[in-house]
Parts: sequence; C-alpha cells; structure tokens
Amino acid sequence: MLAYRLTFGPILIALLLLVLWLDQYAGDHLGWRPGVVILAVIMLPAIRIAAGELGRLYEEKGAWVSVNTMFLAGVAGCLGLIAFEGGRPGGSDAHLRLLQAASAGCAALAVAWLLHARERRPEGALVAGSAAALAFVYLGLLPGFFLALRAEHSAWVLAAAILVIKSSDIGAYAVGMTLGRHKLIRWLSPGKTWEGLAGGMGLAAVVSLLLLTPLAGLSPAYALLVGAVLAVVAQLGDLAASLLKRDAQVKDAGKLLPGFGGVLDLIDSPLIAAPVAYWLLV
Repeated sequence: MLAYRLTFGPILIALLLLVLWLDQYAGDHLGWRPGVVILAVIMLPAIRIAAGELGRLYEEKGAWVSVNTMFLAGVAGCLGLIAFEGGRPGGSDAHLRLLQAASAGCAALAVAWLLHARERRPEGALVAGSAAALAFVYLGLLPGFFLALRAEHSAWVLAAAILVIKSSDIGAYAVGMTLGRHKLIRWLSPGKTWEGLAGGMGLAAVVSLLLLTPLAGLSPAYALLVGAVLAVVAQLGDLAASLLKRDAQVKDAGKLLPGFGGVLDLIDSPLIAAPVAYWLLV
C-alpha cells in the first residue's frame, strides 16, 4: 500500500496543480470566471464518482438509493453555495447566497422524492430523502467552499490550502506509524493515535507557514495557527468517513485509486476542512 501511495500520490498532486494552473490561466488571459476549470475538470467528475461510492455504502446497509439523484443533489449543493454570479458567502449579499443554497437544497430533496414516487410505493422514501440531503451537504456544500475560496484568492492559494490539509494526513500517517502508542478513538479508527495527530498538526503548520505566508499574505503566527487548525479538522473529516464506512462494514469506499481506496477515501479530510479553510483565509 505504501508503494502505491508513493507512486500515485505525486501523480495526483501534479494533476491537481496542472488543473489549478489552467484555471488561473483561463482567469487571467481568457476572462473566465475563477473556478470554472476546477469545477468542470475535477469537481463534477469527483462528485459523480463519490455519489456512486456513497450509494455502495447504502447498498451494503441493504438500502437502494439513486446514484444519479445523489449526483444531482451534490451538484445543486456545490452550485447553490456560489451561484456563479459573483459575491461570496458572508459578503454584503450573504442573504441572497443563503437563499440560493437553501433553494438548491429544497429542489434536491423534491427531485429525490419525485423520482422515488415513480416506483408507486412508499417503501424507501425516507432513505431516498436522507441520501439526497447527505449528498447535498457532503458532496455539494462542503466542496463548494473551495470554489468560494478560489473566487476570493488565486488558484495558488487554493492549492496551498489543499496541500496544507493533505500534509496533515501525511504527517499523521508517518508519525503514527513510527511513534504512535496512544489510540485516538480505538473503536472507530484503531490506527489513529494522538502522536499521529500531533505529527499532522506539526507538518501542516510548517507547510502553511511556507506556503500561505507568502501566497495569502498571512503573518507567520497566523499561518502556523491556520495549519494546526486545518490539521485537526482534517482528522475529524477522516474520522467522519470512517464512521460511515464502519456502519456499512467496508474498509474503503471504493477501489478506484490503488493505495488510497476510492474518491471518498481521498477527499474525506479536505471535505470537512473546506469551510474552515474558507473562513480562516477569507
């Protein structure tokens, strides 16, 4: 597994940086709205694959859900947050952003129930509604904060934020494997340790200092704080995904990425950290 991670990890990072460069180039030279390339090339395919993996978790619990409905709910959440009309959550038009996101959520829930009603039976309506609501938030609103962050900063600040978050995973894994002795939450994730958490916070703080200080104009002290906070939140995201997988009694959400599992296994920590990164940096 480690060999796969060492092989595919740098490849994924290189692809991410390439897409972010294209997004920055399109914004600077072609007049495209920031985030369009990221949405089209990364986020929409990722939401679609993650919806399939989330559907598999439901199936493992004996419940059938519509993957297409969850995909549409995720897209609605992502676009509903930013609306691609300018402005930002928390800005002077915050009430409009809130109404847009709320309206998208209502639409996603309504579509889920309408599609379920085609079967002409009430069984499964609760599951269909809950799956759409989960996808709306988990696969839509949360990653949508990365697009909101891109609207306020360069693509390189977004890249730095993602690298800070993922560096916490690397630090936690390395320190946990070598020095980990005290279990963090034994019943949920036996491999995670307090030492690993400290290692993740330390590495994320250093990466934040090196990247976000010059790119986002943060003070050194604040950059260290941002890195440490994002590391803690990233671990919570990883644990949240573990909670879902343990409920479904599966080890990985998918098998698409050797050494990592599925898309959900790869993005679990950035998803939960996205809104925190937005508010810390914007």
